[in-house]
Amino acid sequence: MRALYAAATGMNAQQTRIDTVANNLANVNTTGFKKSREVFQDLFYQELVGVSQDSDNPAAAIGQVGAGVRTATIVKDHSAGHVTETGDPLHLAINGNGYFVLETTEGDQLYTRDGSFTLDPDGYIMNPSGLRMAGDIQVSTEITSLSIAEDGTVYGVIGGDVDPTVLGQVELVDFTNRAGLKAMGGNLFQETANSGDPQVLEVGVDSRVAQGFLEASNVDIADELINMILAQRAYEMNSKVIQAADETLQQAANIRR
Repeated sequence: MRALYAAATGMNAQQTRIDTVANNLANVNTTGFKKSREVFQDLFYQELVGVSQDSDNPAAAIGQVGAGVRTATIVKDHSAGHVTETGDPLHLAINGNGYFVLETTEGDQLYTRDGSFTLDPDGYIMNPSGLRMAGDIQVSTEITSLSIAEDGTVYGVIGGDVDPTVLGQVELVDFTNRAGLKAMGGNLFQETANSGDPQVLEVGVDSRVAQGFLEASNVDIADELINMILAQRAYEMNSKVIQAADETLQQAANIRR
C-alpha cells in the first residue's frame, strides 16, 4: 500500500512548511530579518508498466508510481524589507544590496542587514550582540555631533570645531549567491562555499547608507497566513489519504467474512 508511505512523506513536508511559517511570523518585527521558504522535491519512481523504446506508438507512456515528497532545502529570501525612520544617529539602513561587516573576537567576519548599532564602552560602533563594525570606527567622548553620509563616510564634530573630522568608513559587501549564506541567529549571516567570497561594494554608488533609519523584516503577514492555511489543508488531505488507505486494507482483510 504505497499510499500510506507517500501520504506520510506529505504530512512531514507540510509540517516543515508550518514550522517555517511559524518562524517567519515569530520574527515579523525583528529588524533586518529575512524570511525563509521551503523547497520540495518528489521522491524516486517505481516503474510498474514499461514501454519498449522501439515502440512506434507516440502515445505510449511509461507507467510510474511516485514514492512521495521530501524537503530539499529551506532557503532565505534576502529581499529588502521596508525602511522606518528612528532618528537615532547610530541607526543605519542599506539602500540597495549589501551587508554590514562585523568582526568577532576571533578575527572572523559576520554579516548583517540589522543596522541598530550602538557604542561600546571604548566608543567603537557595535551591533546588539556586541560585535564591532569592521573598520575600527571609534567615537570618542569629545565628539559632539555624529553624521554618516550616503557613501558611508563617518564624520564627527570635535568640541567647538567648525569642520567635521573623518572618523572612518562604513564597509558594505555582497555575495554572488546570497541564498548560500548561513543564518547564525542574532540577525547574523556567515559566508559559506555556496555563497562565495564577499565582494566589497563601492558605498554611495552600488548601495547607499541611510542614517537614522532601520530596515524592518521582509515578512509579509498576509502571505504567511495564506501559506499556513494551505499547509494545514494539505496536511489534512494527506491524513485523509492515510485514512482511506487504512479503510481499503480493512476491507481487503474482511473479504472472507
